[in-house]
Amino acid sequence: MNTSPQLSPHFSLREFTASQTAALYNIDNSLPVSLLENAAYTCAQLEKVRKQLGSNPIIITSGWRCPLLNTKVGGSAGSDHAKARAVDIRCPKFGTARTIARALAASNIEFDQLILESPNTYSAWVHIGFRKGANRRQVLTKFAGDKTYYAGLKS
Repeated sequence: MNTSPQLSPHFSLREFTASQTAALYNIDNSLPVSLLENAAYTCAQLEKVRKQLGSNPIIITSGWRCPLLNTKVGGSAGSDHAKARAVDIRCPKFGTARTIARALAASNIEFDQLILESPNTYSAWVHIGFRKGANRRQVLTKFAGDKTYYAGLKS
């Protein structure tokens, strides 16, 4: 039984803050109360993503990142993960990261950034971020081992 508080109907605080890297390095990745509103908004937007992906379960592989965790995983200093405004996701029942990114880019969902990450690897994922009232609908691709973000969905 999941006793973690729900941030939205399908997403809990536990899954939003879970991190294998935090567990490995014994990092406390608890969400500050001051960011609870951002986390709830992000998860409310994820409900729209879930619906767009055929109501299939979404796996959050990275949500909130405390500053130490963000540094440990090589996140950017201004990362929306560190503001509880972004998640990295997979949705295996819907398809590959590329298929997910294409569906979301073509949707009417108001996102800030949609990034297809490491698309040519087995572990590819989709980063999606939400900024209340300030979404850019920026679509990017970032290849593994490359620091460059390319505009659009690239092969």
